[in-house]
Amino acid sequence: MKILSRLIAILALASLSQVCLAAEQVEKTPEMKMDHPMGKMDESKMMDHLKMKQEQMLKMHDLSNKILSETDPKKKQALKDEQLELIKAEHMQMMSMHHSKMMNMGK
Repeated sequence: MKILSRLIAILALASLSQVCLAAEQVEKTPEMKMDHPMGKMDESKMMDHLKMKQEQMLKMHDLSNKILSETDPKKKQALKDEQLELIKAEHMQMMSMHHSKMMNMGK
């Protein structure tokens, strides 16, 4: 039991040191350039994008709450499947955006 608690403590400290190191690297990085697609986005397009992201987040949270409160295993699985499809759609959208960014960088 002592070995397990020591191992957990070591892992926690290692994780914390990695976070601190990453934070230091971000601080040392020169100013971020705003020439990436999000930097070129005007205020109204950015707000539309953020509102869409907010709606996706709310749907995810709503489904999570329904899944946690559902007692019928079949209904619970149906909700999980619905949530998984939402995650898949969001993932595919992000991959598509990433792919198009990578294609534009080659030009």
